[in-house]
Amino acid sequence: MRTKLQKRFVVAAIAVFQLFLPVFTLAQNGTLISFKSEDQFGRVYTEKDFLQNIVVIVGSDKEGSKYNGLWGKAIGDSLKRASNYQQIKFLRVADLRGVPFFVKGLVKGKFPKEKERWVLLDWKGQFAKAYDFAPESSNIVIINRLGSVVHKTHAKELEQHKLADICNELRRLMRE
Repeated sequence: MRTKLQKRFVVAAIAVFQLFLPVFTLAQNGTLISFKSEDQFGRVYTEKDFLQNIVVIVGSDKEGSKYNGLWGKAIGDSLKRASNYQQIKFLRVADLRGVPFFVKGLVKGKFPKEKERWVLLDWKGQFAKAYDFAPESSNIVIINRLGSVVHKTHAKELEQHKLADICNELRRLMRE
């Protein structure tokens, strides 16, 4: 009798898991996540600030941060002359999971001082978890105007074929 009950429980658990699996998958990699985060200047951003735009997330952990500027500049320089370039919004994210609360102020002070070089401070790693950021790399995620992820990659040094793929995808989205 006990085994019959255990089997029913396992079957029920699997059924519930399968029912919710599409929701977990969609929330994890398929769309722009819901968020509320501050940059290093204390300005608050949410996903609503990026709706109906083409979003390029450029994010990393501390070790990968040295590549973010390289990739952001390369993408921007490649596309800034396009007539629809203003449709693209860059969302720079620092994965700061694991930073102890008592050094948060010190860490925050290490970010750029220029207001136009703002970076979201993701203390909980919400973006890194949702988009499966590769460690020690710059992670680039492209999200279309409907909020769906259409391209995702990671790299360290600039790789021309990856840059070309990113720029081609962004040009396609700007034409839509």
